[in-house]
Amino acid sequence: MKGKGCVQMALLGGPLNALLDFWGWLFIFVVLIDVATALHILLNKREEPTSAILWLLVVFDFHLLGVATYLVLGVNRLKTMGEKVRGARESIRRAGRTAYSDFLDRNRRFLGRGDKDDQTPPEYSKILDRLMPESRPFSSNKIELLEDGTMAYPRMLDAIRRAKSHIHLQSYIIMDDEEGRKVFAALRQQAERGVEVRVLYDQVGSAKALWSRFFPSWEAGLPNFQIQVFSKLSLLAPWRIQLRNHRKLMVVDGRKAFTGGVNISSDSDAKFRNRNIHDLHAEIVGPVVAQLQQCFLTDWCFATKEPPQALLHRPEFFPDPVETIGGSLVRLNASGPGQNYEGTEKMFLTAATAAHRFLWIITPYFVPDKPFLRALCMAAAKGVDVRVIIPRNNNHWYVRNASSALYASLLANGVRIFERTGSFSHSKALLVDGTWGAMGSSNCDNRSFRLNYELDFVVEKGRFVKELYLQFRYEMAKSEELMLPLRKSLRQELLESFCSLMTPIL
Repeated sequence: MKGKGCVQMALLGGPLNALLDFWGWLFIFVVLIDVATALHILLNKREEPTSAILWLLVVFDFHLLGVATYLVLGVNRLKTMGEKVRGARESIRRAGRTAYSDFLDRNRRFLGRGDKDDQTPPEYSKILDRLMPESRPFSSNKIELLEDGTMAYPRMLDAIRRAKSHIHLQSYIIMDDEEGRKVFAALRQQAERGVEVRVLYDQVGSAKALWSRFFPSWEAGLPNFQIQVFSKLSLLAPWRIQLRNHRKLMVVDGRKAFTGGVNISSDSDAKFRNRNIHDLHAEIVGPVVAQLQQCFLTDWCFATKEPPQALLHRPEFFPDPVETIGGSLVRLNASGPGQNYEGTEKMFLTAATAAHRFLWIITPYFVPDKPFLRALCMAAAKGVDVRVIIPRNNNHWYVRNASSALYASLLANGVRIFERTGSFSHSKALLVDGTWGAMGSSNCDNRSFRLNYELDFVVEKGRFVKELYLQFRYEMAKSEELMLPLRKSLRQELLESFCSLMTPIL
């Protein structure tokens, strides 16, 4: 019997040893992957200790699943992408004289404040000059505020149909729906008439249109109709899901531009009541359109690797503006890695530090970093009327709960919070003292502060600032102000606490 048992053990020994060897090697492999990932976190997130600790916990608690999550959401490749974008900009500078530089030489009267009786810039303007030295203010612009796609799309379609030379369109989201097809049908019709059409889209935001093969069907057979993705995703490089181009911009014939928060989607049209998104956009005419054109062409050259000489030496892209078009002084804030990095946060911090009477902010996603939260509280402490308008109905439940986790502390420090009722509000703007404001694609969150490529414009003077003031009053009338104490269930508090842990990556 003893001999028989030994024979059985010997027979089992081979597979058992192999199994033990497998699990042993797997354990070693997992440990090595965890350690390698931890080293990457420590080396690349030294300036974000909270984020680093979060990712270390995720990796060592969930191992391979945590590593996979980090590769998709945690690796942002700020340095690599920033160097590539910076390289594209440098190639433009090396191109020497361009049609844009010629435009600036011919139109120096529009650079700066443009008011002989008011040569001393206010405090906030001096701060923006130092923080954004490449963003020069242009005077004599006319800006019209457009509420929702209901107002924006008819204006944009009319501009497309009147185009004579070129149309440059850039959008984070382009949908294969009624509005998307309407816009692209108008673009193709103009391309068939000989107008040059260039479209830039983001592969994450426009994923649905990409999967439905929306883009190839429109540009087919027309060499003057070009559609290009800003940064391609790859299964071999999952971290490319970060650093998205969140800008919304259309420039027509170099004379008229549209920018703000409205994407190309039926969701932004109020006639679709069951899924309407409330938003703000702007129509701009004036000298600053040339800077918007330069912004698009810079992104286009990066995305297509096209030699800048092919585009930037064309004078029809930078025509001279009509004299005394409007009274608004405008500067652009095109931010992102390699392009005025952290420009969005600089703009928000300038508003918080320079405000004397009031600072009003409307944003769909409110999960900023601690420095900006402190700046808001300090502004309120010195007597500034600080108000933040956030949608009650949010399209991302986790962002909604992460925002709610901040409310009690902000309210206790004098910041007033309003929840916009009704449909989801995607509006993004700020207003300071009723004298200057900003609007565009930026949310008040870490992603817009550091990861996305955003486009905003800062305005002072002119009718637009008054329109923005009235719009804020309208938004607050549609909102309910929150008051302390905030009564929440234990379940809600736990959910908010969990979602707030994700703040560094939201």
